Amino acid sequence: MDTNSIPLPAARNLYLPDQVTQKTMNSLTSSIISINNKLREYIKQRYPLYKLHNIEYVAAPIKIYIDSYGGSVYQCFGLLGVMDKSETPIHTIVTGCAMSCGFMILISGHKRFGYELSTPLYHQVSTGFMGTVQDMEESLKETKRLQKMVEKITLNKTKITKKKLAEIMKNKVDWYMSAEEALNLGVVDKVI
Repeated sequence: MDTNSIPLPAARNLYLPDQVTQKTMNSLTSSIISINNKLREYIKQRYPLYKLHNIEYVAAPIKIYIDSYGGSVYQCFGLLGVMDKSETPIHTIVTGCAMSCGFMILISGHKRFGYELSTPLYHQVSTGFMGTVQDMEESLKETKRLQKMVEKITLNKTKITKKKLAEIMKNKVDWYMSAEEALNLGVVDKVI
């Protein structure tokens, strides 16, 4: 086997310096899928060498650098599903802010980091309604469903309590966190 013809795994630094939109989530999603596909091919081609020398390949993580005020929850959830199923570990790093959907992306990393001056923000789902009474009732029902999903993810991936989330809902609070507070709440694993 000619090992010189085997391509090296793809670059793994990804960036979200923007709103969470269809375009930005498609870019991150396709990059993660591409990296995983190239990694599978790389391992498949190298497997005989690894097996011969009893080497276990450990993939370098994909790093997503986040500086985002948030955006569209549906597109965010699409990315979270891809991140969760990624064969390559994903590290999320908040450089400036990780607000709203940016917060959800941050807490969904397999390992999570925040720069000392970074600001994560959690708040409840927000939307606007138009149309008939029936349209608005259906939209409200869907918004409540999305809110429950956001709460479930937050409770599963951080040390934030159900009581604190209920307090935020009741008081309609935008909860800004310092990097140190985010560390204590399990929003990030390490302040860098």
